[in-house]
Amino acid sequence: NLRNLSKLIKNVTFEYGDYKKSESFVNENTFVYFDPPYRPLSITSGFTSYTKEDFNDDNQKELANYFYKLDLKNAKLMLSNSNPKNVNKDDNFFENIYKGFVINEVSAKRMINANAKGRGEISELLITNYEEQSKWESQKNSTMKMIALA
Repeated sequence: NLRNLSKLIKNVTFEYGDYKKSESFVNENTFVYFDPPYRPLSITSGFTSYTKEDFNDDNQKELANYFYKLDLKNAKLMLSNSNPKNVNKDDNFFENIYKGFVINEVSAKRMINANAKGRGEISELLITNYEEQSKWESQKNSTMKMIALA
C-alpha cells in the first residue's frame, strides 16, 4: 500500500553512492543496504564489470570489512549477494567473511538467461546485523536515514 509506505518513509532521508564515501554520515539512526556486484556462480555468470575494474573476491572481502566497521556504529545493515551453495555446497565464502552476522537464504527469480535451464528460482543471500524487526521498534517514530550503496 503506497499510503502506508509514504507514512513509513516520511522522515527518511535517502542517499545513494559509493560505499567507501559513506562512513561520515552513518550512525545509529542509519539503515544501509549494500547491493554490490554479485559474486559469480559460474565462469559464464561473471558480470561484475560495473566499473573499469572487476568486483572480485578481494573486493567482496573489502566490503565485508567495511560492513564490520559500520556495525560498530550501530547502524542497521543489510547486504544481498549470490549464494555460492547453489553450485557448490562446500563454498563457505560468505559465511567466512561475514562471521557473526545473520545470513538468510531467500528465493529470487531469474527470468533472463541464455540457457533456459538457468531461468527460474535461485537462492540468494541476505546478510544483516540484526535478526528481526523488533530491533526497529525503538526507531519507529524517529528520523531515519537510508543509504543504498552499490
